Amino acid sequence: MRRRLLEPALCFALVFAVYVAATPTTNQSYKHFVHIARAFLVGRVDLVDLPAHYHDVIVIGERTYAPFPPAPALLLLPAVAVAGAGTDQGRVGQGLAALAVAVLVSGLRRMGVPPAARWFAAAALAFGSVLWPATAIGTTWFFAQVVVVLSSAVLVWELAGPGRPLVVGAAIATAWLTRLNLLAATPLLAVLLWRRAGPRAGPRAVAVFGAVNAVALGVYLGYNVLRFGDPLQTGYGLLSMATVNAEAAARYGFFNAHFIPEHLYTMLFRAPEFIPTPPYLKPSPWGMALLFTSPMMVRLLFPTAGRAGWAPWAALAASLALPLLAYFSIGWVQFGYRYSLDWWVYVVVLLALAVGNRPRAVDYALLAAGVGMNALGVYWVRVLGW
Repeated sequence: MRRRLLEPALCFALVFAVYVAATPTTNQSYKHFVHIARAFLVGRVDLVDLPAHYHDVIVIGERTYAPFPPAPALLLLPAVAVAGAGTDQGRVGQGLAALAVAVLVSGLRRMGVPPAARWFAAAALAFGSVLWPATAIGTTWFFAQVVVVLSSAVLVWELAGPGRPLVVGAAIATAWLTRLNLLAATPLLAVLLWRRAGPRAGPRAVAVFGAVNAVALGVYLGYNVLRFGDPLQTGYGLLSMATVNAEAAARYGFFNAHFIPEHLYTMLFRAPEFIPTPPYLKPSPWGMALLFTSPMMVRLLFPTAGRAGWAPWAALAASLALPLLAYFSIGWVQFGYRYSLDWWVYVVVLLALAVGNRPRAVDYALLAAGVGMNALGVYWVRVLGW
């Protein structure tokens, strides 16, 4: 038991220490979830004493609401109960991100992934992906992405072990109660649980999984009623949409095939800007291709140990990545393609399987390039005030 706990504990400590060292102070500009948690603690759903500069809020009469689902605010309740409005949402997010990496390492150990590959995967998630710059930004939208990463890591950990439908259901419910698009993974998870439990126990497993998500759905619909008087009104349709792509959203809606090319361009091809002074590369606020931020992903094309065991993780990643390609927004004021964090944990699992027993020199070279690029992202986050 000690040995099983020592590795994730050490992983958490190392990742959190680097995050804190790289970001001595966090961005306190937008802490919607802290204010939502404050409201919950006094029995309200509207936001009180919200700073005037906040956007992504809905004003109805004399009351102000946020459109975001409630899970991140619920996670913040203990911290907010102690520190109130002064709660450092960004620092809490860094702790949750470090915990996600530790949980993933524990899950990979359950899967039988060798130590070298586990630590390679941990570094790929913690420092070789846009998770690191996201924790450095730490504002509302990025905090939500961190919660999704943690939920995904818990899913990997549980599916690598007993696969209890109660735990799997709670993990995915937390994810979609943070970012609604994660609902897309629930049908696939139900199928995976059925197949895992077998024809006799499968119906019961799916029933338990469905019941957990039904309760979560009831909570969310009730939350909408309390906020907007309509269970189906999420709040996003009530926003002023004062964003850089508001015109496109008004013309095509929130989801449309029209937006797919822009997502693919950002995900696969969008490059950093070259500048004449050090550090010579500057990120576009629209994002950056995954090949720049996580070049080790090319290793998936040349797996050392074949593709045995890939199917569930690849399917989970695809079930989340493909629908979001039609979303009206690709993100804004971000380092890299932040929406990839919705499914990146499953890609890291594939990466751990791809490198086999021991990563090669080329693997470490690709990882180093990714770590360097994301360290540059953390630098620019501080310089640009993101």
